[in-house]
Amino acid sequence: MKKKRIVVKIGSSSLTNPKNGLCIDKLQDHVEALAYLKKLGHEVVLVSSGAVAAGCTGLGYLSRPVHRIGRQSAAAVGQGLLLQAYVEEFKKHGILAAQLLLTKDYYVNARETIIELLEHEVLPVINENDSVSAEDLSFGDNDMLSALVSGLIKADFLIILTDVNGIYGQNPNKNPAAEKYDFLTEISEELMNAVSGSDSEVGTGGMESKVKAAGTALSFGVDVFIGSGNGQEKLFKIIIGEGDGTYISKALEAIKAH
Repeated sequence: MKKKRIVVKIGSSSLTNPKNGLCIDKLQDHVEALAYLKKLGHEVVLVSSGAVAAGCTGLGYLSRPVHRIGRQSAAAVGQGLLLQAYVEEFKKHGILAAQLLLTKDYYVNARETIIELLEHEVLPVINENDSVSAEDLSFGDNDMLSALVSGLIKADFLIILTDVNGIYGQNPNKNPAAEKYDFLTEISEELMNAVSGSDSEVGTGGMESKVKAAGTALSFGVDVFIGSGNGQEKLFKIIIGEGDGTYISKALEAIKAH
């Protein structure tokens, strides 16, 4: 398989335990899958949420703070805890990880740094600099950040991992008969209306933000996958067209052909 440049976005709900603290078992599962992609020769960039959730436990918060200063304080504590966990787990696979905390007004300046890190086989771990970002200059959520990063570095694929196995025409938790979309070639206004709203109590976005991000990545010519998975080979299965979720691409036949 041709070497690909892949951006993987992992949301808070895919990294936390029932008490909204950082779950090392979940993080280890993701790291194993990311390391497997690198072992196959692909370039991998990780956009990871979870800093606020990780910091909530340390500060004694019982839930995600509502106010900005609470979220920023939790992020300040949690960014160190999250990076430490990633560094320790990637080290077990012989991979060096590097942290980049971006702000919306300067993120484009990170392109050359990310490319340089990839050339040295380092795995960049990217997050918004939540502890200092002003709300009017924020990315909104890491879904959009991952889409912008994928366009910035001309990625081949954006994988947005979540706890829902793809995009549905209606909320599958409320309507078990909701139709799931396996393949899409565009993000329509009708689809955006169907996925509006968020059910997540941990992260900042729901399926709506993921679909918006997919539309942004698609405009940059980046293929997108939104869905779930477990185990070492979950990301590999996604890039060969066997993922449990929804593929969004203007060239779907290439994905289906794998």
